[in-house]
Amino acid sequence: MPLELKRGEIECPRAPEISQGAGETELLAAYLDFFAREDKPLRHSVSVPLFGTDAGFSVEGSLKVAVRAASIYLADREARITVYVPPTPLLGAFTRELSEYIANRYHGGDGGLFGRSYSRAGHSVDLMQNIAACAPMAAPARAVKEKPAALEELLRRTDAGFSETLLRLIDESGRKDSEVYKRANIDRKLFSKIRSNPSYRPSKATALALAFALELDLDATRDLISRAGYSLTHSSRADIIVEYFIVTGNYDIFSLNETLFAYDLPILGGV
Repeated sequence: MPLELKRGEIECPRAPEISQGAGETELLAAYLDFFAREDKPLRHSVSVPLFGTDAGFSVEGSLKVAVRAASIYLADREARITVYVPPTPLLGAFTRELSEYIANRYHGGDGGLFGRSYSRAGHSVDLMQNIAACAPMAAPARAVKEKPAALEELLRRTDAGFSETLLRLIDESGRKDSEVYKRANIDRKLFSKIRSNPSYRPSKATALALAFALELDLDATRDLISRAGYSLTHSSRADIIVEYFIVTGNYDIFSLNETLFAYDLPILGGV
């Protein structure tokens, strides 16, 4: 995938010097300059440690700037950036609401966020409406027993697959293919496989990333990934975090991946 986050240390003999008292603007410029210097022709791959921790930046603060710099750099380039992060806890900078949301969904609680609304771009997002889709449905009334359809007839009724549905959604969104796969943190080769092969089955991380890139709501996200054989469940903290970002209207995949990484969970993108 274009941007990867990994735990561990890496030697960097050409690391830029960040002076004490430097701000985020200087640190961002240092990352961008490093990417430009290290992204060699025919290689298109950069490995980078966190900069600035010796100059007063926290690990969380430096990671946030590194991810932001990578998202800027990758916006108009085909490259791969791997950021190496020291094995230290990263949850201190994340909001109480996210921790509360995970606890409520993962452990079955019903307090906190469920009565609130968030506002995005002037539109109110009612969490109760979005979360209602997660509730168990009442058992349908018993239908009159019918004669099973022939296998050939059942096969003719097969729903559209993942690739066909994805391409339709892209057309409806008015976005270019390149915009979608870059926003999804997947590379052009993988997207071409999905586009050219109607039966291609992506990983769950890729399917979710593409739904995220298209800014699908919760129901549409569930529908799209189900066509690749996946679902969102409350037995998975990763799924709950993805759900949280969707219902609060935050479709920045780099921010989502930073959060997943902080919880030591796999990030989304082209895998």
